[in-house]
Parts: sequence; C-alpha cells; structure tokens
Amino acid sequence: MKTFAQSLLTALLLSTATLASTAATTPTAANPTVTTDSYKVAVFPSSTPSKLNVFVERTPGQMMLVSIKGTDGRVLARQIVNKKQGNFHFQFDMSELQDGAYSVELSAGNDVTVYPVTLATQHAQAPARTITLN
Repeated sequence: MKTFAQSLLTALLLSTATLASTAATTPTAANPTVTTDSYKVAVFPSSTPSKLNVFVERTPGQMMLVSIKGTDGRVLARQIVNKKQGNFHFQFDMSELQDGAYSVELSAGNDVTVYPVTLATQHAQAPARTITLN
C-alpha cells in the first residue's frame, strides 16, 4: 500500500505543475498538482469514504499550515507541520462536516494554495422494477 501511495504521489506531482507567485494559487481540474517556491502539493479524495488525502513534497526549512475552512472563513480543522519535517501525507476526516462548500488552504511563508472542496451526500436510489407479461 505504501508503494502504491508513493507511486500515486509521484504520478500526481510529476504529471502537471504550475509555477506560483506569492499570491494564492488555486488548482484546476486539469491541473490538480500545484508547485510553489517552497512546496509541491496534491489534494484529492481517498478511496475511503469521507477522507481527503493531502500529499506534500517539500524541503524542510519553514513551518507549514494546512487547514480546512468553511465558506465563512472559519477554520474547521488544522494540521501544523514543523519546519524540520520534509515530505508528508495525511488524511482529513470529513465525515462530521455537513454537505456544502469548503476549502483546503496550505501556507508556508508567502506561498499559499487554496483547494476548493465540495461535500455532497449521494442518496441511494430505490431499485426500479419492471413487470412484463408474456
């Protein structure tokens, strides 16, 4: 599983990259991986329901903050990465959050990346039955 995760991270990080300025960077569907001066990041849903993966490749040197915010800007969850830690991966558990729009914000120094996230519950559909007379 670790090899698979590393392969996935490598594929995501190497597939597409964007040069970022000191302004906030927002990824697109065509380019989910973002590269800044201080880190390279990919955020995507896990195969486990209600989990959100965050993969970051970086050189140690400065503290990093990863947070989930509501539409009102309120911080709902936060992960602080110390300046000595290099590459890392973790999952946010989003199962307790209501359906709606959120954002994942990564910041290290002047580099800020914002990933928009939408939570939506898929309702089970009743099976459709057809009766045919022969």
